[in-house]
Amino acid sequence: MLGMLAQGPATSYDLKQRVALTIGNFWAFAHSQLYDEPVRLVEAGLLSATEEEGGRRRRTYSITEDGRTALREWLASPTPDETEVRDLGLLKLFFSTFAEPADLATLARTRRDSHKARADGYMAMYNQIAGFADRWQVKSLELGIRIERCVERFWTEFTEELDAEARKPPRQ
Repeated sequence: MLGMLAQGPATSYDLKQRVALTIGNFWAFAHSQLYDEPVRLVEAGLLSATEEEGGRRRRTYSITEDGRTALREWLASPTPDETEVRDLGLLKLFFSTFAEPADLATLARTRRDSHKARADGYMAMYNQIAGFADRWQVKSLELGIRIERCVERFWTEFTEELDAEARKPPRQ
């Protein structure tokens, strides 16, 4: 939240849009968090809020100096945690002993196609922003592309493996 607001003041709705176009691609945020967390951070003195006098009375949040200090401290802290993988396709693959062969093949093809589409989308985004976006945001996007291409390659190879097995004559 602090990092998103360090980029400039925003309403909760603006934050929702920013997250969807950026870190929402690799960090899950509940929409309710984008509305509740700024209020908590205002109470902690890390954000300030201004409210429109008329209309919808939207609140615009801005990061405070204490918020910038907290953000810098967070960025400077070690990050030894392992990467979390939460992939429904991988979970289904793990339990595929209990699946039909056709279902496994469908899983492999749909996961391959999904990761290809995501990597292609990241590439399109990269091509649009690489010339002017923040250097570290571009590096984040590069890693996203590599991860998606790697996983796409896994599912492609697995699909080929399943296709080759399906072409073998049955054992007698």
